[in-house]
Amino acid sequence: MEYLRRWGPMLVVIVLTLAMQVYVARRLSNHAAMRRSRVLQTGLLAALVLASVWMAVLVPYCMQHESQLFPPALVTWLMALSLAWVIAMISATLLARLSPPPQFDPSRRRLLAMTAPVVAAAPLLSAGFGAVVARAGARLEEIDVWIPGLPADLRGIRLVQLTDIHYGPFFGRAELERAVAMANETRAHLAFITGDLITRRGDNLDGCLQVLRNLRAEAGVFGCHGNHEDYAGAKRYVTAQAALMGFRFLRQQASPLKFGSSTLNLVGYDYQRMGGPQLEDAESMVRPGAVNLLLSHSPAVFPRAAAAGFQLTLAGHTHGGQVNVEILSDHLNVARLFTPYVKGAYSLGNSRLYVSSGLGTVGVPVRLGAPPEVSLIRLCGA
Repeated sequence: MEYLRRWGPMLVVIVLTLAMQVYVARRLSNHAAMRRSRVLQTGLLAALVLASVWMAVLVPYCMQHESQLFPPALVTWLMALSLAWVIAMISATLLARLSPPPQFDPSRRRLLAMTAPVVAAAPLLSAGFGAVVARAGARLEEIDVWIPGLPADLRGIRLVQLTDIHYGPFFGRAELERAVAMANETRAHLAFITGDLITRRGDNLDGCLQVLRNLRAEAGVFGCHGNHEDYAGAKRYVTAQAALMGFRFLRQQASPLKFGSSTLNLVGYDYQRMGGPQLEDAESMVRPGAVNLLLSHSPAVFPRAAAAGFQLTLAGHTHGGQVNVEILSDHLNVARLFTPYVKGAYSLGNSRLYVSSGLGTVGVPVRLGAPPEVSLIRLCGA
């Protein structure tokens, strides 16, 4: 299941792009100028072969987060260029499909001639807008979470959450410093980092940690690891370096904190792979009489967390869908194929979940319908 989650959507994109490349090449080959020129025919064939090798070989290689052939920053740019190519193929396919044949009715031909460029440009404009949103400053998302039976000493406690940073060329030092400053301005009681500091092995992990060391909260800064720390083999290193900098990553560990006469029991788990055991021995981490808060990168564990007795789970991982298409008032995105918990607040019985849209991007530097956020959660008694 984890393999399907990582590779399924990208393989679909690759196959569709290859099909669009062949379609556009066939339409171009039928053009009169192309039929008359052997040079143009050879160039078109060479371009088709090169683009096919790029999509079928280079893109899957770059998707392997542990690959070492190219520098990480170059891999990030190659993936961004691949997105640009996919968008270009969508636009070219739309333009080819909407172009009227010579024998078409003249009036309808004029209408299609005017509308075809607009329709074909829509994917390019959407991608450009999404890239701007992804690089724009994060917004502060404030959420009140109502927990039944919350003790008076814990009411009003503020929790600030940063997640899915993916530190790199498209979300670097300046962007992360702004997010940390925004988090510090909330004067939260606790600050949380819920995974995916980087994307792949070789990314500037130390640079990310140096910025995160400035994160402040009254009762401390805690974190849990995401799937990209797992892929990069960086969990132990991050845990050790963070401890030296004054914040703590919880790895299948609990950290009870006293607020007045009440206890907030923090529990953190490493990323839980899909299809494997979920939150093993979680019941032993839950403290009777305390409010138990789980830090889990993946929101898919929520039913298991609720059953184990956690009153609140904070997660990320989905990027809020990252690219959302609204159809009939419903947001469609790839994340929905793997979990119903994509963005925002959810409830199961007396248990609550908040899924942050996070800060960075992965695969493509675009966000649509899921702007980057710093999350401020206030605990309220129900």
